[in-house]
Amino acid sequence: MNSEMITVISGEDCTEKVLSLVEGFASDLDKKSSLRLRLVAEEMINLMKSITGEVEARFWIDNNGKTYFLHISTSTIMYADKRKELVDIATKKQNDAARGVVGKLREVFELALLPKDERSARESRVGMMGLVDPSAYMASATETWSMKNYISSVNSMNDDSEFAQEAKNELERSIIANIAKEILISIKGDDVEMTVEWEA
Repeated sequence: MNSEMITVISGEDCTEKVLSLVEGFASDLDKKSSLRLRLVAEEMINLMKSITGEVEARFWIDNNGKTYFLHISTSTIMYADKRKELVDIATKKQNDAARGVVGKLREVFELALLPKDERSARESRVGMMGLVDPSAYMASATETWSMKNYISSVNSMNDDSEFAQEAKNELERSIIANIAKEILISIKGDDVEMTVEWEA
């Protein structure tokens, strides 16, 4: 079952309409489950608020039994005329480490909005951070970043490194990383979508 789609814009406060949609769709959940789903939605709202520039996207929720999927989707075609602005933003941020799990999700999502040639030039840096599963870029029309892959990458790192300690601490503190079953950010053609999977 799918909810209606609503428009969300980065930089704008869409909290009320997103939470209203989510709570109305999952009104049969018990209080504890409803609160946890609300927390997931709030983290997605925080991510949208933090995206640089004006990005218009669609938000909706669907479920398969007790498994819920929250989606944010947009098209890179909408930003063709903003190519230089997006590239300049990415270049400016290139040496700035994204803070927290939501910050890293934002970084991957913003990377996905870049033109293919610019995105490719920066994928190696993101891959080095353990954010991208290299196999996702082989023989597939869809490029996909997976939270499960990221967590696995972090957990396999040497505990003595400062980066490993910081990444593990961020995961321990993260609401969305501890509540969501999976988070996928996929690029297929001109479409970019983030899907958060949560189980009641």
